[in-house]
Amino acid sequence: MRIAGIILAGGQGRRMGREKALVPLAGVPLIARVLARLAPQVEAVAISANGDPGRFGLGLPVLPDRPGESGLGPMAGIRAGLDWAAGIGAEALVSTATDTPFLPEDLVERLAAAGGPAHAQSFGRDHYTAALWRVADRPRIDALFAADERRMRAYLAGAVAVPFDTTPDPFANLNTPEDLARAEDRLRQNAP
Repeated sequence: MRIAGIILAGGQGRRMGREKALVPLAGVPLIARVLARLAPQVEAVAISANGDPGRFGLGLPVLPDRPGESGLGPMAGIRAGLDWAAGIGAEALVSTATDTPFLPEDLVERLAAAGGPAHAQSFGRDHYTAALWRVADRPRIDALFAADERRMRAYLAGAVAVPFDTTPDPFANLNTPEDLARAEDRLRQNAP
């Protein structure tokens, strides 16, 4: 199966006080750390974000939301990503959030092995932004979006929850300066 990847970088980062994708963690922007984990696992990677695409400087396609959908949440980004994935001949798209720099190195392999739509789970907590989406499901996803459904959980109803119960949590997301400080400590301790 041909699988593409998308990094969801459209959040406003209110609690962090700035755009999270560009926040440095040990001198490296969060988005670059996520890219380093995701890129070896997929055939191509794009970034889901609105605004100036040049701000990332990573040489990747930057996918804005479809016209009229800016600011409508991560599912707008997933839909744009599925359109892009279809255009490059991918059968599936794996999404990740820009604030999860410790993604598992076998994320895509394990989500794909689930045999259909799947999302990550750690310690009983669902991580809907870390998910595998089938390109063939675009009509169903578009219909839900047209019906004003914005919760990722609704789009992944019936999807397989793939457990990643390792310590420290590979899906720890960085929302605040305190979270960033904990991640810096984790790196200093050489934790995976």
